[in-house]
Amino acid sequence: MDIEIRKLTPDLAEAYARFFDETSHNEEGGGIKCYCVSFRGDESLLGDDHWYPTPEERRERAIEFVKAGSLQGYLACCEGEIVGWCNATADCKKGVEYLRSIYPIGEHPAGVKVKSIFCFMIAPDMRRKGVATALLERVCEDAANDGFDFAEAYINMNAKSPAMEHMGPLAMYEKCGFVKHAKRKSRVVMRKALK
Repeated sequence: MDIEIRKLTPDLAEAYARFFDETSHNEEGGGIKCYCVSFRGDESLLGDDHWYPTPEERRERAIEFVKAGSLQGYLACCEGEIVGWCNATADCKKGVEYLRSIYPIGEHPAGVKVKSIFCFMIAPDMRRKGVATALLERVCEDAANDGFDFAEAYINMNAKSPAMEHMGPLAMYEKCGFVKHAKRKSRVVMRKALK
């Protein structure tokens, strides 16, 4: 199986939205359509608001944010079809502030660049086939090339469903060279030094 990893670019906005139209985090729970709009750079088209109540609004905003470059990450493709997504950005202050309320995320010293990995979504028939690992490896490779000091991820050790596993499993991060940086109950900050 040949997996191609592509950086999300404005020309992929519609294809990105279609992937979320057809794929959900939690099929058993009625299908969550998040479009991953909450974890994005703060310099987005519509200001400070990060939360949208309906799937239709989230879809519309996702297309705008991808085109504006504030929604960042990587797509995994197989035989021309999108089969996976990883949200990875460095400037989602609101997302990090929200996660800080439940995860032990420290303040980053001035001058330290951290690439945050917020979530993954993999098509159901492609799960457990290395797609998320391929996405994670590409995030780290590009972050290192772009001068980041660390890649950082936030996982829930008590995830009991695909909807709660969207931040990725501990074993995948460990396999890719991440270590436990901090822990609060079941919430773990995983970090990888890139320099």
